[in-house]
Amino acid sequence: MYYKCVISVLISFLILSGVAFAEDDVDKLVFSIREPLHNEDGFRATTRKLEKGRSTKKWWEFYQYNIGTMNPDGTDYRQLTDDGLSRQPRLSPDREWIAYISGVDESKSLYIMLVDGSENKQVIKKEYAIHDFWWSPLSNAVLVVVEIDRPKDRLENWVVSVDGKIQRWRTQLWAQGWLHWDAKGEKVKEPNRKLSEVLPTGTKWPEWSPDRNWIAFKTEGFLAIAEPDVVSIGRTWFLQQNEVPCDHIEEWSPDGKRILFYTSGEICVADVEQGKFTGYVNLSLYQGRDAAWSPDATQIAFIGADSDRRRTSEIFIIDVDTGKMQQITSTTYDYFDLHWR
Repeated sequence: MYYKCVISVLISFLILSGVAFAEDDVDKLVFSIREPLHNEDGFRATTRKLEKGRSTKKWWEFYQYNIGTMNPDGTDYRQLTDDGLSRQPRLSPDREWIAYISGVDESKSLYIMLVDGSENKQVIKKEYAIHDFWWSPLSNAVLVVVEIDRPKDRLENWVVSVDGKIQRWRTQLWAQGWLHWDAKGEKVKEPNRKLSEVLPTGTKWPEWSPDRNWIAFKTEGFLAIAEPDVVSIGRTWFLQQNEVPCDHIEEWSPDGKRILFYTSGEICVADVEQGKFTGYVNLSLYQGRDAAWSPDATQIAFIGADSDRRRTSEIFIIDVDTGKMQQITSTTYDYFDLHWR
């Protein structure tokens, strides 16, 4: 009887451990939610009855932003922060950590917490601005573009580890998205200096492909790509003459075969093969923002206007191959800063 009880307990433990492991391994949507403050100002903002001459530019007087997560089917919603100032969350590649920005204008901090909201710690404190950041593929550090309040050379790139250690780069030439993690996530790399001489003047904030061999960028209103190492050696680059109009680039697909971008505010995808554009599709035929690839590159999540015509911003999922689109949320608040891992 004793042995049967022991075996039963062991089996139960293994089953529960397996369930817990499976839950931890499930991909997640992470986002910020904007809710009006429950006071007169918040009410006036949502009913569009602000006093004459007043605006919501100082948004913290009217709204609160907090970080949340949910499953891609809309279940298991969890709010992780409650400071009312939290935005731009991004899950680490191993789905263990979330980095996010908190603060108001000219006073931004970077926080890192576990995916359940625990062990929340401030790793960058009250800088003038934090423009962007990228997790290392190893999930052990974040590369951050920080703006310092000083007369010139205001941008720096910082590598911040999950335990708060900081390494700083002050390189104005590569400050705007050019420093990048290598494909393994072991170090941060600078492009060849000749690259800045070859690409169109003013090119900045490129999107690096997962293998770090390619960049996507916008030039003269068009979507463009380049292979930095090859371009730097050959010292020449030119458009392929089949590029399409582009408002903004979101990201490469996890498999590096497609680029997610916007034209006329709608969700679009470009197919890329061996450095050539091979096809384009307007996937949403519907205006959206903050779009993100699913980990397997078969779906895209984005934020758009509620399909029932309420004045809220909701989360939608599109199947990339079929174009089937589904709204997975219906709330009384707005979603922002969507990310999928």
